[in-house]
Amino acid sequence: MDIELVERDAMLLGGMSFYGDPLSTKGGWDEENEIGRTWQRFMTYVHSHEERTYTSHDSYFYELHIYNEDTPKNGQFQVFVGEKVNTSQLPVKLDSKYIPSSLYLKVTLRGKEIISDWWYELEQEIASNKNIQRNYQYIIQAYDHRFKGMDKINESELDAYIPVERI
Repeated sequence: MDIELVERDAMLLGGMSFYGDPLSTKGGWDEENEIGRTWQRFMTYVHSHEERTYTSHDSYFYELHIYNEDTPKNGQFQVFVGEKVNTSQLPVKLDSKYIPSSLYLKVTLRGKEIISDWWYELEQEIASNKNIQRNYQYIIQAYDHRFKGMDKINESELDAYIPVERI
């Protein structure tokens, strides 16, 4: 696991979302939970709409976990899956998310690290570092050609980002 501080520009994403407890039916990193189902809905849409004039043709697909004050109590949060877009005028089937520019704690995960509780380790890193603190309540996971799929997790790699600010 590689960890570094990086600056990221603002992004506009278009995609699909779910709100609730995504792990209530199946645990984490299972294609049958609500996160996996959101990915399936989005990728079905992408494959059936290959001429998406609004896409930025970025090499990444993104997964956001957006938390609120009740998340620790009820396990509910928003899961958003999408791609970079060049306009907020999207087809009605899609939602959009504006992600502000920020300083991020970036972690590159490989193999079994991907399905570990890596975010707890990052939370501890943030808590022990007297120079940074979280500044938003979301996590970004960025998937590109390095992610080979759930069936090839040992061969896969992805980048995840937690927004932070200097204190």
